[in-house]
Amino acid sequence: MKQQTLTHYHRISFLFLIILTIFGCQEKKISPTKGNLKAYADESVYNLIVKEKDAFDSLYPRAKIVVEPLTAREGITKILNNEIKVFVCSRDFNKEELEFIKGQKSELRSFKFCYDAVVAVVSKENSLTEIRLSDLKKALLGEKKEIKIYLPQKNSGVYEFLKTELLEGKEFSSTVQITESEFAVKEQVLKNKNAIGLIGLNVLKDTSDVTLLKIGYARNPLEPEIFYQPHQAYMINGSYPLTRTIYALLNEIGLGLASGFVTYLTSFQGQEIVKNSNLGPAAIEVKLISGQK
Repeated sequence: MKQQTLTHYHRISFLFLIILTIFGCQEKKISPTKGNLKAYADESVYNLIVKEKDAFDSLYPRAKIVVEPLTAREGITKILNNEIKVFVCSRDFNKEELEFIKGQKSELRSFKFCYDAVVAVVSKENSLTEIRLSDLKKALLGEKKEIKIYLPQKNSGVYEFLKTELLEGKEFSSTVQITESEFAVKEQVLKNKNAIGLIGLNVLKDTSDVTLLKIGYARNPLEPEIFYQPHQAYMINGSYPLTRTIYALLNEIGLGLASGFVTYLTSFQGQEIVKNSNLGPAAIEVKLISGQK
């Protein structure tokens, strides 16, 4: 009887040891600074997120992150369907998506990451240096047919932003040329010296062959019209009229590598990379210097 009791005790102890070993291994696999992660980014800020990823990997050699571009609509759909863990997007979840998240009792979260600008670009062969916001809107609605506009595809963040924020939900004119990507917009602008392209600022690694147009508007009818460049300060304080907030969307339970990467994006180090990329940090306070043009 005593022997049976001892054997039973040994079996329980061995089972307990196995459980500890299994959970210990699982715990080691879940880490904010090591492991494998496929992160996704809106093509408007893809170049920036690759820089962030490279810096993160150099700090944490046991982390292996791959960044792939997605359109805003594709990325939102995938993260809502639990297909991906991280998507850096040119917009936050909308009302309908937030209701879906609430209904699913999901762990989805969003974090302000940076301020970006939709910019109007023309070829260096074009003499244009500025455009009124009202004229840009008229051109998108087909009311100024002499202005040829190129836009990225309907699923892109640029397309959604302009339709929602500038046109207030109205449809683009059939005269607006739609391309497959923001990179393709720049290519078309270089081929057509009289065309204007609308893309995200961070897409432009090199601006030697294009001109970024100043965009003019009056804050109210009693104020004069002022033309603004897509400068960091004007993105941060909202003066540049086509400023967007970029969000890091996270879908992860626990503190894994996805959480670690998003934390890095919003940290001082991550925000320094934003600043050095000529975009506006949104997760830390930035001191603005008056008088910048």
